[in-house]
Amino acid sequence: MLKGGLYIMLNPGKRSKKAFRSILALLFFISGITFQTFASEDIKEKTAEEYRSLGYEEQQKGNLNEALSYYTKAISLGMENAALLNDMGVLYEEIDFYGKAEQCYLGSIQSDQNYLPPYTNLAYLYQRLGKKGEAAKYFKMRFERGDPKDPWAQKAKDELVNIDPKYRDWAVALEADSLNKQLEAKSHEEFYQRVKQGQEHYQRGNDFFKHGNYEDALKEYEQALRLSPKNPQIIDAHKKTRLEISKKNVKEQSEQAIMRLEVGDTLSARHEIQKMLTTIPEEPILISPQYAQ
Repeated sequence: MLKGGLYIMLNPGKRSKKAFRSILALLFFISGITFQTFASEDIKEKTAEEYRSLGYEEQQKGNLNEALSYYTKAISLGMENAALLNDMGVLYEEIDFYGKAEQCYLGSIQSDQNYLPPYTNLAYLYQRLGKKGEAAKYFKMRFERGDPKDPWAQKAKDELVNIDPKYRDWAVALEADSLNKQLEAKSHEEFYQRVKQGQEHYQRGNDFFKHGNYEDALKEYEQALRLSPKNPQIIDAHKKTRLEISKKNVKEQSEQAIMRLEVGDTLSARHEIQKMLTTIPEEPILISPQYAQ
């Protein structure tokens, strides 16, 4: 199915070879046009970006006519993004075309409300024109959208308060709220990282435990508990591992005690039994049948 309502069933067996070749040629022609369209759009976009970069360079040098020429060429190629419109606003303001500057700044904001420079530029333009109410509006919007650590946001706040001191308390409250949200987000991120690291230690502990390496498993579980002390899964694994270590120690000590008794070393055997009594776990230990009495 081709867009535009053109529907062709390509089946040479039902058409003459000549008709089939004609249809195939038509499809290749349509595909060629589509490819050229995409290619030309890509070239236009790259060219427009080059014009915009050249315009900005000329603007920085103070060559305003050349800058405006490049910007106009970029727009003629369909480029009207927020950065370009803001740059053009600055240029028009420098040559005292305030109406065009205002239009460009507003267009920049409309194009991308998250692009912040035109808010400040428009606010200062209105301030220069004596429109304090409009200036305050855009200083306020710039401050609201900025980070408390952003120097331009702080500049916008100072200008706003200078225009109308009643905004001071509002600005301080907004800053406090923003900082609290940042701290909360940071706390959540730190908590997430602790939980993640705890799970990594827990999984390594499981691997050690599976292979009977209980001492290393216990170290990993202890690391996991430092990061997630209330995780019941880790607490249970830690307890289970300690029990296995205790069983292992008691078994070894009982075997040592019996061996010493068999050779008549009762003093050493008693010492081994005393050590064994201090490490007996809560669950019973299974003694090899050959040592059972």
